[in-house]
Amino acid sequence: MLESPPVGVEISRDQNSYIPERRFPQHPFAGSVDDFLPGSCEAAGFFRRSAWSWYDGRLDVGLQEAAAAVDVKCDDNHEPCELAPFWHIALLIKARELDAAWRALNSLEMRRGASEAERVTATSHVIRGDLLFAMGRVEEGLAEVNAGLRVAERCGARSLLPTGYVVMALGALRRADMRACLHFVDKLTGEALLGYFGQAAGAWVTAQAAEARGGVDNAAGLIAGIVTHPFVLRQLLVSEPAAASWLVRASGKLGARDLAQAVVIAACAASGKQSRFGVVRAAALHAAGLLEKDSCKLLEAANLYPDRWCGASAREDLAGLLAARRSERNNTIHILESALGAYTAVGATRDASRIVNKLRDFGVRRGAIRAVERDGDLPHGLTNTEFAVAELVSQGHTNNEVGRQLFISRHTVAFHLKKVYQKMSVASRVELAASWKAMQ
Repeated sequence: MLESPPVGVEISRDQNSYIPERRFPQHPFAGSVDDFLPGSCEAAGFFRRSAWSWYDGRLDVGLQEAAAAVDVKCDDNHEPCELAPFWHIALLIKARELDAAWRALNSLEMRRGASEAERVTATSHVIRGDLLFAMGRVEEGLAEVNAGLRVAERCGARSLLPTGYVVMALGALRRADMRACLHFVDKLTGEALLGYFGQAAGAWVTAQAAEARGGVDNAAGLIAGIVTHPFVLRQLLVSEPAAASWLVRASGKLGARDLAQAVVIAACAASGKQSRFGVVRAAALHAAGLLEKDSCKLLEAANLYPDRWCGASAREDLAGLLAARRSERNNTIHILESALGAYTAVGATRDASRIVNKLRDFGVRRGAIRAVERDGDLPHGLTNTEFAVAELVSQGHTNNEVGRQLFISRHTVAFHLKKVYQKMSVASRVELAASWKAMQ
């Protein structure tokens, strides 16, 4: 399965002769669609080919060209060439070569002078935050990305924004903070309309938010669009390790086995061509294991992932497969508890809550996982869970929809909603919505 032929057009072996079919910026930190790398600088040429190789799904070539761009001195002091080391680190993050990325970033920070352009400062914050997030240091990562976004928005570094928005939206989604998630998804949508370079991750995060908010049917169009667009799918599979398994899982919920098969074929093709990257192989095994209901592939994926969240996701899917076998009850519980520990360690509140409920089905009680923590005191003395329930109900969601997003039962939602009514002195959902809007 992992040697399946690739989907779409393969990038030319001669990188210098490759001509993209679509017009996008020739580097990922461009200011706009028309901001191409100037001149014929050798470093700029490596940078350009690196970006296009990654865009076409060739992470290996992208990393080689990015490393070459870092090693070549730019005598013309092009700002994009100054950003080349950050691009190299960004690709190391996508490959989940996190130790190498951390060493490269710290080395770069030690060489940087005190005086620098705002675009460089913004890029430094966003890339460091992206790395910390991938390492499971979520709070630190989100704080760094947020700091970088403030600078980028101020100085007009527009094409840096989507990278930051993706991390912020994904972090909010995993912490069950739908309000923040949708805020950043809205920002991603605005940037997508401007044709930013590398739209795949933004489309994927937007699809996840749509599913979380209203069920998988709400994301059907985006899912089909991602899977059937060769450029987008190839780029996504070498950028977001969790994407392949999510697309297979979502396609299965839609009853679209053809889409799930297309994802697995593309993931396996990427793994065959990118054999040096364990994370790409793990993602392909995870996707194939889900489609084929193969516990061996899911276990191998779980052990191979360098990303703790992805490893927990593979273990959760493995437990779901074993749960149907009565003889595997104890093993299933053990695997779910392992996934719960990993989700909790990386601050994935929403995912941890889902595992707690699955363990409860096996008669195993674990402490309730609290909804995302808020800064400062909450209004009306609400608890975190009550705040989350009130937020979603005020947006017009039913108790069933709220329960699905927070991974609690509709009866538990009703219990918390009653407490919200009492604390806020309201008697209906309409009054709650009006009071909530005024409070906001």
